[in-house]
Amino acid sequence: MKKLTLKETQIALKDILFEFDRICRKHGLRYSLYAGTLLGAVRHKGFIPWDDDVDVCMPRPDYEKLIEILSREGELGEHYLLSYDRGKKGVYPFVKLMDDRYPVKCSNHIEVPYLYIDIFPLDGLPDGKEEIEKEYRKDLRTAFFLLLCKWYTVDRKWGFLLWIVGFWLYLFALCTGQSRYIRRLNRRAEQYPWENSKIVGVRSWGKARYVMPRSVYENYVEIEFEGGNLMAIADWDKNLSLTYGNYMRLPPENKRKTQHCMKVYRK
Repeated sequence: MKKLTLKETQIALKDILFEFDRICRKHGLRYSLYAGTLLGAVRHKGFIPWDDDVDVCMPRPDYEKLIEILSREGELGEHYLLSYDRGKKGVYPFVKLMDDRYPVKCSNHIEVPYLYIDIFPLDGLPDGKEEIEKEYRKDLRTAFFLLLCKWYTVDRKWGFLLWIVGFWLYLFALCTGQSRYIRRLNRRAEQYPWENSKIVGVRSWGKARYVMPRSVYENYVEIEFEGGNLMAIADWDKNLSLTYGNYMRLPPENKRKTQHCMKVYRK
């Protein structure tokens, strides 16, 4: 197998992303580029040059329709497949669209076997700020133990004492079980229905900084991305400003690093 460079990985990710866009347009599903992928579209008209992943988000009703649609044979193009977000086969409390032509390896956590984009559901939240923070604290505790099931490493870079503490927490997390944490996160995420909520955000992974009025996620525009057009929330400026501050300013060079440890290969 050939190991891909960062640029080659971005080209492969672009193909997965545009396959996702094709499905969404075909079936009239709402989605938006999200987090660093949205920032890249606005600031670089494509990938952030040092970025190695793709995030999109969808209102929960559209997210559930997507999973139902992609369970039908023939909807996805050849080589594409969807991860599970529930049940014993659940990987995370959100789905990943993968391309089986690109195996991935990672030294310190258990991941899906192929290159992927992340698809996050947007769920309702309570109205008050304190209530929202309380909900997210509970979500983050559960997400922490779910990550422990995946991310514990033999690398003792934290120091020996913290490594020992982490080891026992890791065993506790494994005894509870990954699928139970995923069920808990999904159950909590869906307790405030999208249609009845004024405030929404990504509940399933505890990303409190993306909390917005539901109206922000109900209007979409096309935005340029790597020479093509994809969908983004119309008020992307508000979203990025609340998330990143002065988002058009590049970070210091020492902060321009990829976030994942994946090594990507082409079969």
